[in-house]
Amino acid sequence: MGFDTGIFLDILRSPLLLKAAWVTIWVAVVAQTIGTVLGFVLAGMLAAPKLLRWPALGFIWMFKGTPLLAQILFFYSALPQMGVPLSLIATGLLSLGLNEGARMADIVRGGLMSVSRDQREAGLALGLHHWQIFLKVVFPQAIRAIIPPLGNNFSYMIKATSLLAAISFAELLRVSQQLAQSTTRALEVYLAVALWYLVILTIWTLIQHRIEKAVALKTSSHVSAPPPIVERTVVRGDLGPDAPSRRCPVLEARNLTRSFGPIKGLDDVSLSVGRGEVVVVLGPSGSGKSTLLRALNWIEPADSGDVLLAGESLPWADAARRIARPEHMLDKRRRRLGMVFQSFALFPTMTARQNVALGPRTLLGIPKTQALAAADRLLDKVGLKDKLHSYPVELSGGQRQRVAIARALSMKPDAVLFDEPTSALDPESVGGVLGVMADLAGQGLTMVIVTHEIGFARRIADRIAYMERGRLLMDLPRDQAFGDDAPDYFGAFLSREG
Repeated sequence: MGFDTGIFLDILRSPLLLKAAWVTIWVAVVAQTIGTVLGFVLAGMLAAPKLLRWPALGFIWMFKGTPLLAQILFFYSALPQMGVPLSLIATGLLSLGLNEGARMADIVRGGLMSVSRDQREAGLALGLHHWQIFLKVVFPQAIRAIIPPLGNNFSYMIKATSLLAAISFAELLRVSQQLAQSTTRALEVYLAVALWYLVILTIWTLIQHRIEKAVALKTSSHVSAPPPIVERTVVRGDLGPDAPSRRCPVLEARNLTRSFGPIKGLDDVSLSVGRGEVVVVLGPSGSGKSTLLRALNWIEPADSGDVLLAGESLPWADAARRIARPEHMLDKRRRRLGMVFQSFALFPTMTARQNVALGPRTLLGIPKTQALAAADRLLDKVGLKDKLHSYPVELSGGQRQRVAIARALSMKPDAVLFDEPTSALDPESVGGVLGVMADLAGQGLTMVIVTHEIGFARRIADRIAYMERGRLLMDLPRDQAFGDDAPDYFGAFLSREG
């Protein structure tokens, strides 16, 4: 007996299946609502004193540790024997809802933990009550992390209603079993039911996508056109054939462009850095300095142009034909460029020495003991010998940045890129970080530094590059840049910076 399309379509449109699909949907919605509310209550109890925490832990242990089907049968068969009779609907909703509550507790707890502590502290500083902080600050942020796994749980809930067939609840699976027995067309019946489940889950997936989009952080896709570019004279020093950037270039940017809508982050930027040189890039905020740095190691790929590392293209296997290197080859070459970020970007689950040893151990294959010993030496070099086993959260901003510098040095890079390494630090910490960088410059490390520390640039730079509106307008030796030969627009910038 083969497949009959006509019978399949009749079964698909059967009023019995339509009613069963509706029952499946509303049972899943109500059970998920019960579970979600219970999950929030349990998550709150887990954060409360032990008197409330232990009952919550016991509930979660019980309902996560036993099969859902066993829980359904318990509520259906065992409770009536104990003098607590339940209807089929109550049995289904109670068993599904309580089981879901145990799983939702961890999801809600994870979402609440994703909101950083400083958000709560900012609310307290404003004088908000704890419940106001939760409703107005914590919950709107936590819900973004809660919705994706909640949506996944609801998809499971729709399918889990099929377990209620074990107690003869008239949802999709139970009705399909009855239809298959009465029509003897099991293939057509179960295929129709599978299609109904797919339709329901597809509709839910679309709804979930809209919900996630609605609660996502709002970003503006509109970028206003920039004001007209003020004409500037491009000034570049005559470096001569013996200059490091000519004789032994380590890092070269060639005609880099990068656009963000109508805004040009980089506008035909070329820069060459020789071995042992310290090039400091100055310019007003939004001038493209950080974009240039991120393009130099291709974290921010340029729209056009090339970056050469020791004479070879960093991103392109064939620069002329714009054939990109395979990702693993790009990663391998990128290891030769260290980078220190404004926000430190330390790995919070690792100690200082583990942060520093990660690259050599993972990428260079250095044994653990040797990598940790080398990390200890680097941390000693940056003045953190007593912080080897401290986690980032236990360190000050200046200490974190020095760990980040040690981590960048751990791969023995050809050059190190510093993206405003002191902008997030207090004045006392700034001195410590700049001192480490000055020592590295004295040791001949090749560095490209984006900074607003004019005094520091005067002290250690070999060359000063100045950017404005994505254009590199000036590239001069330090003495010329800070002398009478500097262009007027650079002098005006120095005056504004104080």
